[in-house]
Amino acid sequence: MRWVPVLLSLLVAQAVAQGKTMARRKGEDSCPFLDGVYVSVMRRIINPGFHKQLLSEVELMLTTTLLPDRCTLLVEETIPRGGYVDPDEMRELRARTGLRSYIPSRVDVEKPEFESEAYRVYIFRHLEVRENLRVTEVQLPVHLRYHRPAPPAPDGSPPTATVKIPNPRLLLSCPGEDLAPNCSARTVTTYCDESGASRCEWLNIPYKINVASVEVSVPVGSTEHTMAVVGLTTLVTCGATIYLIIAMFRNVSPQTAVAQQD
Repeated sequence: MRWVPVLLSLLVAQAVAQGKTMARRKGEDSCPFLDGVYVSVMRRIINPGFHKQLLSEVELMLTTTLLPDRCTLLVEETIPRGGYVDPDEMRELRARTGLRSYIPSRVDVEKPEFESEAYRVYIFRHLEVRENLRVTEVQLPVHLRYHRPAPPAPDGSPPTATVKIPNPRLLLSCPGEDLAPNCSARTVTTYCDESGASRCEWLNIPYKINVASVEVSVPVGSTEHTMAVVGLTTLVTCGATIYLIIAMFRNVSPQTAVAQQD
């Protein structure tokens, strides 16, 4: 039984090591600033059809934490392959409403869903002061792409596809406040502003939200209509081509041809 004390010593040493590791991780993950901030987000989709508006309402409630009157919230949205945000439209919104955004990826608004990739949109918002609240609202135009045709549903209803927009990442920055160094475990380095020219440190803030993700249903073509669509498209194309050829030859009369030769 001489091995019993040795085994007990090993177990005690392992427990002590695990305790130190957990304490170190707790210290790294601790962020006193966030202990006094409660963040809530309400998200919903408005507008019918393929052209949606993604509305996000963000509210920071301050209890024991104080913030300057001017802080910036960075909303990092991930746009799935089934949708897109038009960069030209975002530039118009910037000029018309002051909505600041940056899209680092090249966006082809003509591609269908099965030829596209997901990408990120960065939206910069100043937080409005309302007593102990800091609030802002983002209304982002999101357009849906065309999807591959699919067979009808088992009940015979027209086929549809689902576009799922994940919840955003919220990043906070306040001038004159060293938020990132005091919360190193939640520090994120990303774009400073809508120019995308430089990178800064932001504080990744947790939040509660009303939905797990925003889902939109998209009507798609039925594979049962493939032959009819192909046949009709071919017929219309051939008819239009024949009509154009006839119209071109009618416009070139013999008198016009002789005049051109002279």
